[in-house]
Amino acid sequence: MGTLSNNLRRIIILVVGVAVIAGGVWFFAFRKASSASTDRDTVVVQKVDFPVMVTATGILEATSSVSIGPPQIRRENRFRLSRMVEEGTEVTEGDFLLEFDNSDVARRMREQTANLQRVGEEYQKKRSDFDIQTREMRLTVEQARADLGKLENKLTYEAEFESAATVEETRIRRDAAKQKLEFLEQKVKHFTESGQLDLQISRSNENHYRQRLDDLMTAMEALTVRAPVDGVVIYKRDWNNQPREVGSYVFALDTVMEIPDLDSVRAKLYVDEVDAGKIQPNQETSIIIDALQGRSFTGVVTNISSIFKQLTFDRPQKMAETFVQLKDAGAKELRPGMSVKAQIQVGWYPQALVIPLSTIQERGGRSFVRIWNAGGQSWDWREIALRTHDGLNAVVASGLSANDKIRARPKA
Repeated sequence: MGTLSNNLRRIIILVVGVAVIAGGVWFFAFRKASSASTDRDTVVVQKVDFPVMVTATGILEATSSVSIGPPQIRRENRFRLSRMVEEGTEVTEGDFLLEFDNSDVARRMREQTANLQRVGEEYQKKRSDFDIQTREMRLTVEQARADLGKLENKLTYEAEFESAATVEETRIRRDAAKQKLEFLEQKVKHFTESGQLDLQISRSNENHYRQRLDDLMTAMEALTVRAPVDGVVIYKRDWNNQPREVGSYVFALDTVMEIPDLDSVRAKLYVDEVDAGKIQPNQETSIIIDALQGRSFTGVVTNISSIFKQLTFDRPQKMAETFVQLKDAGAKELRPGMSVKAQIQVGWYPQALVIPLSTIQERGGRSFVRIWNAGGQSWDWREIALRTHDGLNAVVASGLSANDKIRARPKA
């Protein structure tokens, strides 16, 4: 009996010892895990000066520019590009910009030249024929006038020395010669008037073709477009954001390129509709241009559109156009069409309690964080109130104090 009791006592002591050892191991493991969790997953609430920023993207544009397109040519509405300078080329007034295909104008010039030569030859022939016929008809008139004069003299002579019958016969012949002369004179008059009118029509046709040829020569020169002002060449994009290329067709009122006034360059930003209500004129804006190795510019908001647009058919979200006047407008490296990234400062909270949005869990429209309870050595849920956020961080209105420790990623 005593031996059994001693064995039982030893077993109990052994079990208790194992339990104590296991508990110690678990305790130190828990402390270690808790310490590790605290080091890695804890955020210390701090007071900082917090600017509220709205992020947007957009492009640079010029509010003032000279549009370059096809020349205005009568009966010519479609043009094909044959040459053009590269985008970004700096030009001075009178420099070459672009050239349109002139084969059609050259063909029409050949046709008009042939027409001008033809009507010119017709005019010369008509003029020559008219002069010859007029000369012949005038000779006929002079002959009739001479015949009439002879009969007048004969009638005077016969009135003194010949019989009445002879005189009457001569008088009848004289009257007939007089009527013939009057008829021929009228004929010459009408022929001269009609001939001169016909020559005027031919001359008018000749002038018409000469004017058309002159117009085509002017059009031929106009197909080579030169810079009207000094500046930098920027290609005009179409609805698909593609510039015109050599070989493409353009219409009379299309714009192929622009020469912008670099002093008028501004940023056109696209702000998401959820942030549009935060944008106000005169807000400070930081502009970053990737094409300039991420160089940063500053500016202020001038105005924001009240109309929301869907930029592309595959993106349902609506955007509001916001315009920013750059303080460095006029810099030579700025080019309309460059893509930009922008941050607009829409608020400022000095010495505010700021925590990452990832530390907050939303429940039914209420915000909660897990805060470290040093007394109870546990993570407790606490409701907080927020003032605002910028998509990454939030400003706490109540529920937390400086130096509070909260979980970086709370778990339910």
